[in-house]
Amino acid sequence: MDSFRKIDIDQYDEDAITNEELVEPYPRSAADALADAKAKSTEVRSLIGRGDTAGALTLVLSDYPYGPNVEEAKQVTLHSLLEIVNSTKSSDIPAAVKSLHTDHRDALMKYLYKGLELGGEGEGINCAVLLGWHERLTEVAGTGCIVRVMADRRRV
Repeated sequence: MDSFRKIDIDQYDEDAITNEELVEPYPRSAADALADAKAKSTEVRSLIGRGDTAGALTLVLSDYPYGPNVEEAKQVTLHSLLEIVNSTKSSDIPAAVKSLHTDHRDALMKYLYKGLELGGEGEGINCAVLLGWHERLTEVAGTGCIVRVMADRRRV
């Protein structure tokens, strides 16, 4: 009785705009993005070992992969970010967030939402920790950060 609700009516509209038309594709190939993500992951572990949370965050959040053609690189980057988030003491979070540039704060918010979206599905995802980071990030960056992330079509 409600099968009409499952019809994608945009397929019949010639003027419908697709997501691919609104967002430029990730400029690098999937193989290059994956190699870069793996190299960053190794460097992140080194920075975490030295206690440089801000440096690790800056490294992961600079030139992060986005879009549909780099799924493996996005997963590696997400796991690197989760390593940083899970290994940081709650008292160190505000200083790490304050040291980030606005674009990096927005990217961090994207990854926090991605982690919350996955919830308990993946290993290493602790929603309570992610919510703690979200709270600290919102205190520093304000609600504008949330609005920018929700309006941005580049998905991580």
